[in-house]
Parts: sequence; C-alpha cells; structure tokens
Amino acid sequence: MNITLLGAGAIGALWAIKLTQQQHNVQLWTRNSETETTLHFNELTSPTTTDNYHFNCNDPHALAASELLIVTVKAFQVVTALTPLLPHLSKKCVVVIMHNGIGSQQHVQQLLPYNPIIYASTSQAAFKLTPTTIQHTGLGQTSLGAINEHAQSQSQIAELFNAALSPSQWQSNIYQPLWQKLAINCAINPLTALKQCCNGDLALTYYQSQLDSICAEVAQVMTAEGVITTPQQLRQQVDTVITATAANYSSMNRDIFHHRLTEIDYINGYLVQQAQRHNIDTPMNQQLWQAIKHMESLDHA
Repeated sequence: MNITLLGAGAIGALWAIKLTQQQHNVQLWTRNSETETTLHFNELTSPTTTDNYHFNCNDPHALAASELLIVTVKAFQVVTALTPLLPHLSKKCVVVIMHNGIGSQQHVQQLLPYNPIIYASTSQAAFKLTPTTIQHTGLGQTSLGAINEHAQSQSQIAELFNAALSPSQWQSNIYQPLWQKLAINCAINPLTALKQCCNGDLALTYYQSQLDSICAEVAQVMTAEGVITTPQQLRQQVDTVITATAANYSSMNRDIFHHRLTEIDYINGYLVQQAQRHNIDTPMNQQLWQAIKHMESLDHA
C-alpha cells in the first residue's frame, strides 16, 4: 500500500519501519519541510545491531496517492497536525489514529466526515535513543476498530498491521480496548511522571494503596460507560504491565523529563470528566490530573 505516517516519534517510527519491512511504500509527514530522512533501527531481538531505513518526507503528491494515513502524534496534537493535510487527502484514504487516552474521536470525525476512520491502541514499546535512532523495547497487543460507518468494512487493515507487527487484532468495539488501555495509563503514567521513576518502581509497597484507589475509581466509571470490568481485573492488568515493562519509562514520564506537554487531559482528565457526567467521585484521579497540570504549568507558563 501507499502509506503516509504523520508523527514519527518512537511509536510512529516503529510502525513506519515495520511496514517498510513488509514492502509497503511509506512516506513520513514531519513538522519541518525536509524531503527525506534516514532512521536507524535496533530490533527487539538484536538491540546492538542497527539497520538503516530511508524515507521520503512531506510530499503532497505521495499524500494524495496514499491509501492509508497513520497518525501517531499526541492526542492534543491530532486536529492541528491533521488540518494542513486535508486539501491533499483522498476521501477514500483510510485514516488510523493511534494515541494514548480517549477524547479526540468527535473532533476527528468532524474533520474527516467522508474518510474511513479507525482508532488503534498499542502496547508495543519503543524508545528514541537519538532523534533518528529507534530501539524497539517491548512487544504488546495492538487493537484496531472502526469509529465511523465508513470504516466498518476495513478489518483488513488489522491484518496489514498484524503482518508488520504481531499481535494486531480487529475489534468490533474499539472502545473496550481503548478504555482498558486508559485504565492502565491512568495508573502508571502520572505516578511515574510525578516521581520520575521507571514503571517497575510502582511494584514497591509505597504505591499499592494509590494503585488500588486509581483502579477502583476507573472501574466505576468504565462500568457506568458500559464497559464491564472490576477493580480487581484492572489492578491485575496494571500489575502485569508494571512487571512486563519494569525497566521502561512511561511516555508521560519522558514528557515531563523533557519539559513537554503531556496527554494527561486525555487520560486522567478524560476519566474525571466522564465521572462527573455520571456523578461519580474520583478524588485520586482528580489529584493526579491536577498535579501533572501543575508540573506542566511550571514549564509552559
């Protein structure tokens, strides 16, 4: 397929490289006006071996010919990043949006009323060693599903993703895995960002009551939203991720470390806003949301 990838951060670059390995024609759309770039990639299975991948960039003709647009910018950047591409984008182009959190769906549907729109959630992990060197640091499930009628018949996109990076699966209700990922992010991201610790540190006794409270609040809101779960199920999922990614830093941890804006409004912030709709108290998530917003305000006053 002809593919354009918008947002070549660590995860975006990982998918661009993995799709290129499957002989797809991938171009990158970047913040600057470069016409080409080279990415250096270390496989999960051979972290000391670096392979080079050359990409064309920012070609509106290639964008117009794209059958698939993959958007991997942060949640709060989606609309701003997508808008300049709209004049060149075919109405038949399938658009896949992949970011942490929930909350951009309505805006994207308004922006792209005719395109098939798919949302994706991934637990694949990658890390940028340098601005152009990407290390694949962990395997995880990728879930994809339609959020508008135009995308209901596009389940083959999940097969394309699965061939590039397994396991990837089509979901008849994408909001189920999006909420499950949100729950994990609500627990891990703000705590590791505030304490500037790796994920594995959350296994310490100090964090257990906080994790219990977060999961209890999230489970209550998820159930009110029609996504059936229990605090115990969420806590088990969180603990599994903490163990599996013990040496990793969360994306929010890195954003705070590098003085960047975070996706907190689309994670704990979204959770709190949905809770208010259902008259549910979420003091722990509210506290974490406000604490991260305070840290952001110190850097972006």
